[in-house]
Amino acid sequence: MKRYKMEIFLVVIIIILTVAVGALFLLVKNVKAPSHQLGQVKSANTEVVSAASAEAVAPVVEESKETVMAFGGDAMLSRVVGQKMVAKKDFSWPFEKIGNEFKNVDFAVANLESPFTISSGSHTVKTGSFSFNADPKAMAGLEEAGIDLLSLANNHFGNQGQKGMLDTFKILNNNGIAYVGAGKNSTEAHAPYIKEINGVKFGFLSYAYPEDLYIATADKAGMANMNLEVAKSDIAKLKSQADVVIVLVHAGTEYTAKPNAKQIAFDRGVIDAGADLVIGHHPHWVQSTEKYKNKFIIYSLGNLIFDQMWSQETREGAIAKVYFRNKNLEKIDIIPIIINDYGQPDLAVGSQRVKILRRMGLNSAEIK
Repeated sequence: MKRYKMEIFLVVIIIILTVAVGALFLLVKNVKAPSHQLGQVKSANTEVVSAASAEAVAPVVEESKETVMAFGGDAMLSRVVGQKMVAKKDFSWPFEKIGNEFKNVDFAVANLESPFTISSGSHTVKTGSFSFNADPKAMAGLEEAGIDLLSLANNHFGNQGQKGMLDTFKILNNNGIAYVGAGKNSTEAHAPYIKEINGVKFGFLSYAYPEDLYIATADKAGMANMNLEVAKSDIAKLKSQADVVIVLVHAGTEYTAKPNAKQIAFDRGVIDAGADLVIGHHPHWVQSTEKYKNKFIIYSLGNLIFDQMWSQETREGAIAKVYFRNKNLEKIDIIPIIINDYGQPDLAVGSQRVKILRRMGLNSAEIK
C-alpha cells in the first residue's frame, strides 16, 4: 500500500513537472515573439532610413547629350552666282551638293556676304562688280539647307545702303532665319542671338573689321565692328545669359593663308574675355586653326558659296562641324569643300581634301 502511494505521488510529480515545463516553454515563446517582431520593424525602419540617406547623398548625374553645329564661310548669292540661279531656274542650286552637311545637324550657321533687296526690278549684278544685290528668291537655298543663323557683320552687308540692310532684316525675319552682328541701330547690332539646344543655351555674337563703312550708330542701321573693349563688354553680358559663347569674326587680309596681327589680337582677346569658340571668315582663303587657352580659333573657313573661279585657293573652303557634349566642346571635324561652276560647292576628295586641310595647318580632319 505504501509502495502504491509512492508510485501515485511520483506520477503526480511527473505530471506537475510536465505541465510546468510546458507553461514555461509557452511563456518564453510569447516573450520572444514581440522582441522578434520589434526587430523586424526596427530593421525595416533602418532600411528606409538608409535608402533615404542614400538618395539624399547620391550625386546628380547629368544626362549626356550631344549637340552638333555646322559652320560655313562666306555665302555670296549675287553676281555670277545669281546669274547661274536665274539661268538654271533653280534658286537652291548653290546648296544642292552640300546642303545635307547643314541640314543634318542641330544648328547651322553661315556668313551672308550679300544683302537682299525687295525690288520689282532686276537683281542682276554684272561680272566684276563688288556691289552685291541678292534676289530674295535665293532664300530657297538657305532654307533648303536648313541654315538657322546668318552672320551679317561683313564688308558687303551695306552694298545696297540702308534699304538693303533693312530689307535683309525683313526678309530673314519673314523666312524664320535668325541673324546676328547687324541691326537697325548699334544696340541691335551688338545684341546676341541665344538658342537653347538640348538644355544648353548657346549665345552668338558677330563682328567685322573696323575699317568698314557700314558700322551701326545710335540711329542708323549697320553692323558691329571689331572694337575689342566693346566686344569684351558684350561677352560679359552674354555670359550671364548663355552657357556657351561663340563669336563669329569677319576679318583678316584677303587672299592670304595666315591670320594678320589684328585678327590674332581680337580673336585671342575675345577668348580671354570668356568666349568658348571663335569662327572666322573674310580672307576668301582657308586659314590656320589654333588652340588658345584650351579654346579653338578657326581664323578663316574660306568661301562657302562664291564665284571666284580664278584661283585654286578662292575655290576652296571648309565646313566646320562642332560637337558639344552638354556644355563642353569635344571636337571639331573639318569638311573641305571645292567650288565648281561659279557657285556650287561640293565635298573635296582625295588630294584636294588633303591640300585644304594642310592649308589650315591640319594633318587630320578632326581637331581635339
